[in-house]
Amino acid sequence: MEPSERWLLRVEGDVLLVEFPHGTGLSPAASEALLDRWRNVATPDQVDAVVIIVRTSRPCSDAGRRALRESAQIAVARGVERFAVVGERSKRRFLKRTIDVEDIEVEAFNDPSTAATWASSGEPGSAPSVESTL
Repeated sequence: MEPSERWLLRVEGDVLLVEFPHGTGLSPAASEALLDRWRNVATPDQVDAVVIIVRTSRPCSDAGRRALRESAQIAVARGVERFAVVGERSKRRFLKRTIDVEDIEVEAFNDPSTAATWASSGEPGSAPSVESTL
C-alpha cells in the first residue's frame, strides 16, 4: 500500500478482496491509482469473484463512484461473475447500485468471512446474504 493510498487490495485464491478502512476517501488521484492496481491484479481467468469491504463512514466522492463502476466493468470484462459487498446498510445499498453491471451477481453481507465464502464457492445461495436473512 502506497502512503497516499488507504485502501487495501489483495488476491486470496480466486477472490479479489478490496477493503476501504475507516477514514478512507477516494480522491481523483487515488481513484486512478486504485484502477491501475485493479487492472494489474484482476487478470483474466485468475479472479472469479470480488469482495468489497467498506468500513469507512465517509461519503463516496464522484471520483470514488466512477472508480467503483469502472472497476466492476473491468472485472466483468476479465471474467468475474460475482461481487460481494460488505458494510453498513447504506454503504451496501450504494455499492450494489454502483457496481450493478450486466452479467454479474451482487450480494450484500454483514461479515467479510461469510462474503468471502460465498464469493469463492461460485454457487448462488451458498451463504446467506443480508437480503436473504432479513
